[in-house]
Amino acid sequence: MEDKGFLYKGELLQEALLEFACKGFDSASLNQIIKRSGISKGSFYHHFNNKEELFLKVVERAAEEKLAFISRWIKEKEVNGERLGFFDTLELLMEGGIEFALQHPELSQFLLSIMKNRELRSKAEDLSPEYYDQVFDPMVKEAISQGELRSDMDPNFIMKLLKYSFMSFGELLMDSNEDVLNRDLLKEQSRQFLEFIKYGLKAPNVSITD
Repeated sequence: MEDKGFLYKGELLQEALLEFACKGFDSASLNQIIKRSGISKGSFYHHFNNKEELFLKVVERAAEEKLAFISRWIKEKEVNGERLGFFDTLELLMEGGIEFALQHPELSQFLLSIMKNRELRSKAEDLSPEYYDQVFDPMVKEAISQGELRSDMDPNFIMKLLKYSFMSFGELLMDSNEDVLNRDLLKEQSRQFLEFIKYGLKAPNVSITD
């Protein structure tokens, strides 16, 4: 016998996303989510134990959608299938992230609601490293093999450095943009962040002595 709850899982996650984005986690109504998605409570509790599990599934789904969007974005920007350099790819990665946020305002609002709840933000961030692993691991390995990144540093350390830098930068963007995402501000902040990744904080003409 088919599980009707599974058939309506997409509708459930979409309704949950809209409810969490609009009202935040604490005020979101699980009953309204279930009602609007067209499933029974029995079907819901067959898949999820509580509202928090549903919330985390929505976070996971959002990360998957973002990764797929950015992957397509980068592929579309490639010229005649030629390989892009590491920093060119990073720039496109950030541009794609901005475009995703602007094209999916409900997801942006959802992410903003997470940032406002410290406990939920911590739970959501537990899912982030896996997402960034998929993005950065192959990029870093390829860049080192092509001589674009330093070979005297541990590749795993470089990957972790990038992952946690980007995770923190995402939080900074949310904080700087308050409740409205501004394209120009996002682009400028992304440009400055990429400059930091490339060159660090040292002024170009300043020498450093031991």
